[in-house]
Amino acid sequence: MTLPHHIGKYEIRREIGKGAMGTVYEGFDPVIERPVAIKTILAEYLESVESAAAIARFKREAQAGGRLQHPAIVGVYEYGEDERMAFIVMEYVEGRQLRRLMRDRGRFELIDVFEVMKQLLAALDYSHRHGVVHRDIKPANVMVLRGMKIKVMDFGVARLETSSLTQVGTVMGTPTHIAPEQLLGLAADGRADLWSAGVILYELLTGRGPFVAETPATVMHHVLHVDPAPPSTLVADVPSIFDELLARALAKKPDDRFQSARDFTNALLAAFVKSKPTVRPAGRDAAGSPPLPGCDAAHATDDKAISLPLPLPAETLAEIESSLIRSIGPLAKHLVRKVATQAKSLDEFCSTLAESIPEGAERSDFLQHVERLNKATSTSAIPATASPSPSPMGAAKPARAFTPATLAEAEKRLADYVGPLAKVLIKRAASDTGDVNELYRRLAEHIDSEPERRAFLKSLH
Repeated sequence: MTLPHHIGKYEIRREIGKGAMGTVYEGFDPVIERPVAIKTILAEYLESVESAAAIARFKREAQAGGRLQHPAIVGVYEYGEDERMAFIVMEYVEGRQLRRLMRDRGRFELIDVFEVMKQLLAALDYSHRHGVVHRDIKPANVMVLRGMKIKVMDFGVARLETSSLTQVGTVMGTPTHIAPEQLLGLAADGRADLWSAGVILYELLTGRGPFVAETPATVMHHVLHVDPAPPSTLVADVPSIFDELLARALAKKPDDRFQSARDFTNALLAAFVKSKPTVRPAGRDAAGSPPLPGCDAAHATDDKAISLPLPLPAETLAEIESSLIRSIGPLAKHLVRKVATQAKSLDEFCSTLAESIPEGAERSDFLQHVERLNKATSTSAIPATASPSPSPMGAAKPARAFTPATLAEAEKRLADYVGPLAKVLIKRAASDTGDVNELYRRLAEHIDSEPERRAFLKSLH
């Protein structure tokens, strides 16, 4: 078939892929001036009675994707039909299917498992809260972009709360990744998507699927009746804590699984904190192959080699890292540096880090602490050319005469909460005030937890 010049108002640039019923093109929106992906079904299939179900799925994909606007979900812009075809206009993304990346890499390092699963579960949480169950979550429907960002796509078999297009008794999806209740033709809710996400987690950790077999019938038997081997028995350096987590994620009965994507996320975060993940050498992936284009900076471990586009002093980044360590452990150091290389603003930097902390008091404390740090950083920045303002007549100047013993004791106490950063914080606070009580108050501001702040002040007084 000759490449069309236009589909609707969109200019066609090239063919991306081709299937039995239609083609996917890269197009260009001349009004908004942005690239788009256009998925088509040809008119000859639209007129076929046998294709009615496929057309219904095609329209449902547009309906499901159109109501979802999330950073980890491919956006749907428009559905249209003309004399030649029906088409869906979608967000154009450059990346690779997670399935292909898995084949190239084998199993993933824990830090990349964390990145992929955190985004996938966030997308599912959003989708489920907006009444959309995907029903075909699998690596082929997850695109991996630069910096290990992901996009969930292909809502062609999704179930909408307001739709009756998918009936009970119909089996849809991919056998290795669909939940037992779907294989039995029973009603499936968001917990079926979470089961599929558990299969992906198993694959990322071990490099193999939990229900792989030679025939579809055997796959279905395993999904329905056989518990997969614990990941730690297949790969020695997979922490055993993931065995229990995956046993719950892949439970045969929906009531025995995680009941929401947030529950799954919180359990996953707890497992990563306890597993003490390590960071691989810069520029290499889990299988020793070069990483995705654009991922080099995200995987760097040499502090001197990292370019930080954000206007944050090194000591502030170190303090944020120290604060984050209390919630997620050794993973914090890598996350702070990775997010700092990718975030386009301070707000994005802080909110992205906060997503790594389970919702609740810890996340709130972290965000409040970061906000205080940002304010302190912005107010303490004085242009080099600024002239000192004359002091009002009679205004008292800080004595700045703390004894070495006072400063040493304060540093020792503060180090229990913020580590080696205490020395820098003591020096900064001592240069700004001459009052010992004010010194202690300023130091206490760098401790996230209110009970810990009170304990710190009590130990000094």
